[in-house]
Amino acid sequence: MDNTDLKIIEAINTVSPEYFVSPVKVNEILKLNETELGIRLMLLKKSGHVDIMTSEYPSSLTLPNAISKVHLTELGRKTHANRF
Repeated sequence: MDNTDLKIIEAINTVSPEYFVSPVKVNEILKLNETELGIRLMLLKKSGHVDIMTSEYPSSLTLPNAISKVHLTELGRKTHANRF
């Protein structure tokens, strides 16, 4: 996990520490390339820090890789609390 991953966790926590949120709203804080954000979210899911939902019907709030919602898991919240 690098500094960008920690910034993603912080941004998700800022938008909503408890509920699923649009990754596009999270990216309004981060200003990352949407494809890069999607890849990083998938890796954070594999490590257990976030949970994601995908959609077959993309909207303006969906990333190019179909991620439509994201939220912090308990591990993600602990990582955030220990880091910030």
